Amino acid sequence: MLKILKHGQITLKRLYFRSKMMQLFKNLTYLFSLSLVLISCSNFSDSKGKPIAKAFDKYLYLSDLDGLVPKNTHGNDSVAIVKAFIDQWQHEQVIQHQAENNVNIDNKSIESRLANYKMSLIRFEYEQELIRQKLDTLVGDEEIQKFYNDNKDNFQLKKPILKVSYIKLPENAPKIPMVKKLFSSKDMRDVDLLEKYCFKYSPNFSLLDTAWHYIDDLEKTLPISRISENNYNNLNRIFEISDNNALYLIILRDSKFRDSLSPIVFEKENIKNLILNQRKLALINQMEKEVFTEAQKNNELEIYDK
Repeated sequence: MLKILKHGQITLKRLYFRSKMMQLFKNLTYLFSLSLVLISCSNFSDSKGKPIAKAFDKYLYLSDLDGLVPKNTHGNDSVAIVKAFIDQWQHEQVIQHQAENNVNIDNKSIESRLANYKMSLIRFEYEQELIRQKLDTLVGDEEIQKFYNDNKDNFQLKKPILKVSYIKLPENAPKIPMVKKLFSSKDMRDVDLLEKYCFKYSPNFSLLDTAWHYIDDLEKTLPISRISENNYNNLNRIFEISDNNALYLIILRDSKFRDSLSPIVFEKENIKNLILNQRKLALINQMEKEVFTEAQKNNELEIYDK
């Protein structure tokens, strides 16, 4: 943060800092000269001090930068932050000036919209505080299951999902036939042997992942697009794919096609959020009814004859 030094004393460190600012801001030389004048003076008739930037008839003051630069930020970093702020401020002022001079302003309409916006903000803040204090955020498995059963039409897949096991290996990795045999086995002793092999030779592998994944997400790790959708029913067979000097061994453990019912485990977090949103709406509606009834009870509401 830029600060006014007490008693007009400027340390060598500050002088060096100012000189660096001058070098970087050649096109804003007047800005820093004004800043130095501001530092050297102890009394101003204007409580905000001298301006450090101008855009049309608007001024930016040193006090407007208070809190802008994080603590422990010095040298070029703090200079860059200040410069970016000033550039952005002037940019916004230019656009604002252009808008104000090219639009017929209806002040009453703007004041009405601002008032409505203020009311909406206040109400929103109150509702958020109400939710923070009173919303029950615990959602049990039974409630999730019931919501899923009652709304299955809303959980149709838009694209396929897969459960996948895979091993990525260098193309010259040893004992590939043995790896394939172990990979196809359901014996946990074989899985243990394969895991030891993978820790030694594989830069990336997943043998027992039971999660569902969208194809798009898998493509970030695997050349899964090389397996056509027609093969998604070929479960528990090894697909062998060479790509970028690497060998991928991929097994599809399960698959769900587009337009089929999405598994509940895949939708669990989504359902939880939907239930919480319903609770939020119910809580807000209950609050509205209660406060309106209370206002009626206390004769706070009246309708006058025309």
